[in-house]
Amino acid sequence: ASHPYGKQYKAAFRKSVFPSQIPYLINGDPKRSLQEAAQNILDQIFVSPGIPTNYNLTTSTQPPDPPFSPQEISAVIEHLPSGKAPERRKRPAAGPSYRPISLLPTIGKVLEKLMTQRLTYLLESTNSLKDEQHGFREVKSVNTAINELLSKIKTARRDGKHVLVFSIHIKGAFDNLQHRAILKSLDASACPSNINRLFHSLLQNRKVTLLTPQGRATKDQKQVCPQGSCSGPALWNLVANEILNQVWPDNVHIQAFADDFVLVIKADTNKSLVEGTQSAITQFSSWCSENELAISAEKTNYILFSKMVRSPKITWNGYKINRVKYFNYLGIHVDDRLIWLEHINKQGEKAIKMQQNLKRIADGNWGISQIHRWTLYKTVIERMLSHGSSACCLNLTFKMKRKLTSIQRLFLLHISGAYRTTPTAALQTILGIPPLHMQLQFEARFTSIYRLRIPLLPFITHIQPHDLNMKATGWSTHPSEQLKPNQISFEDGEAYIARKDIINIFTDCSKTEHGVGASFCVLTNDIWAYQWSAKLNDNSTLFQAEITALHEAVIYASHLPNHNTSKIHVDNRASIMASSNSKSTNETARKIFKILLSNPRIKVSWVKAHAGNIGNERADQLAKDATQHGQPYSHTKLPKPHIKGLLRKRMLEEWQTSWKNGFTGRKIYNIMPSVSLRPAN
Repeated sequence: ASHPYGKQYKAAFRKSVFPSQIPYLINGDPKRSLQEAAQNILDQIFVSPGIPTNYNLTTSTQPPDPPFSPQEISAVIEHLPSGKAPERRKRPAAGPSYRPISLLPTIGKVLEKLMTQRLTYLLESTNSLKDEQHGFREVKSVNTAINELLSKIKTARRDGKHVLVFSIHIKGAFDNLQHRAILKSLDASACPSNINRLFHSLLQNRKVTLLTPQGRATKDQKQVCPQGSCSGPALWNLVANEILNQVWPDNVHIQAFADDFVLVIKADTNKSLVEGTQSAITQFSSWCSENELAISAEKTNYILFSKMVRSPKITWNGYKINRVKYFNYLGIHVDDRLIWLEHINKQGEKAIKMQQNLKRIADGNWGISQIHRWTLYKTVIERMLSHGSSACCLNLTFKMKRKLTSIQRLFLLHISGAYRTTPTAALQTILGIPPLHMQLQFEARFTSIYRLRIPLLPFITHIQPHDLNMKATGWSTHPSEQLKPNQISFEDGEAYIARKDIINIFTDCSKTEHGVGASFCVLTNDIWAYQWSAKLNDNSTLFQAEITALHEAVIYASHLPNHNTSKIHVDNRASIMASSNSKSTNETARKIFKILLSNPRIKVSWVKAHAGNIGNERADQLAKDATQHGQPYSHTKLPKPHIKGLLRKRMLEEWQTSWKNGFTGRKIYNIMPSVSLRPAN
């Protein structure tokens, strides 16, 4: 294979069904036609709703949103997948470049993206969505969902309560969500009237068609979030927010990750636990019935965190709900003792099955080189095993370490091709692969401090979450507010330097062994009118320095008289792109965007670095001088790579200690006494 993700990878890690097999799978009869099979599929998936849907818009009292601006539309088109719109090697200004080459026309995708942006902006900016919804939201993730669940369980157990966790499985939630429920939630929200009308129109007169060699199979669509569209997640969250917003008893906690719901009920006695659970089930069941959503009772179960001898008897519409020792929540197996061995076993079984499939297809060395096997392990297997590590791998027990080592050993042997008698510790050192339990602990520590904002123990690091440069979320302004087309330019702006009617500002940064510096200088009528420089924290990245210099330059330009046009020349494209994006995750870039938005006379242009440009060369020298003699600039926080580097260094120290004090692989230790993250040549 020419690369690790070739045919062998696809055959081993993915499953597929050929079209010729579909009639037999659907009808149980290979003689039936594909058209009948297609119609059968549509009839079963798109069931006609019990209550007719009224697509007529009710009178909305909400004010309309501003019209879609040309800059807003342009920004959406720019972020479409590369090669889709416009096509490769086609002119962006030509209409045929946007022909419908996907399931949905490109222009339709753009409109739907614009509508979804406005709806999401409304929901997030007004805090309309409950924090208990962790799916399809910025900053929220599987890690935040499992962390909140475990926090509720542990807090209740510390208070001496019996805790029952009820996992609810909705049958085809997205497939069975009625348009009636979506429109009702839209009408009840503060959605602007014109955006509301667009969504009503989007859901009207929808049909699903499957083309077969025998003809079309068609069905009216009165349900389902629009499949394959960007609006589906936002519309589902809007409907699901209704049940999360309901008033729940103090002893009941509900949370969701998209359509996966969990109820946590705590009580002092078995009787009160059953009563609280049945009451919560009744309340949730009423919401499901109202929205024509079906619960899969046979797949719904509960887990009990208690020393209670007798299990509570829980029923759903007369169907007994089973108690289990563990349940799968978002791919993480939570057991009733929170010892996590079951999760490690399940993840290990899945990983080993993948490895066996790969060996069956490309046994020995055929087709896949050692470096490709190493890459597959690091990018596929290790990533899969690290899922949920923040919940279970912060404080590993001896049994967990031993199990993880036994799982990793199979992959080390497969990658290296070594004899089975080779010690695991030696294989890890030779291949530059840390012990799996240390790698997962590193992932857990990073996730805890950076994503969950939970401080780590002092012996690991004294850095606190508030010291880190976290990602900004949402929009810095309303989506319709975008920069003027001529404010940002990625063409070389050197031609503007000779113009007398423009104030030219040059920014640059430098990182040397002495530290990190940032600077800008101002050229007016061939006179250097002003200059600024500062020394940033030694841990700052070059991007932080570039964005800081641009921020200070924009502030300076905003204080100039209004009749002056300023041109800021930057040799870093990344900082320009971040500053022109209202959804940038960098807080400083958002500040720059707001200043540029309120000052259209300030323009930012790219300039080629180290090309003899007098302004760029002067700013570069100022930045280099600032690394040693510049005034300290304390407004920057620690970047993500810094904390990741510290935690990785800590992991390497622990690995080195383990390798030095180990009892196996001593012959290899005499040859390779130091561990490294790179395989030995």
